[in-house]
Amino acid sequence: MAETIPQSCIRKRLGDLDTKGYYLLVALSFIYRSGSTSSLLKLAFSLTALAVIPPVQDFTESAFLLARIRDAKIALLVGALGCALVWIWISRSG
Repeated sequence: MAETIPQSCIRKRLGDLDTKGYYLLVALSFIYRSGSTSSLLKLAFSLTALAVIPPVQDFTESAFLLARIRDAKIALLVGALGCALVWIWISRSG
């Protein structure tokens, strides 16, 4: 049977990931506003938004599901950061 008591360390980590994601989202939004139409940048923006905007941790009390949500957020943010870094290295600065 799944544990139904929320683990505060997982919830704290989810909050930390959301904070980092919001910083990345703000940075990407400034770059996106500059008129870049790169698919990599759009993908990074989308992955970051998917990771941090939905309040998915509010839908469960299960420690197992909270851990899976944490893993998904980490994967999405790593993917977004990877796309952003590749975009930085391959884009030409005027």
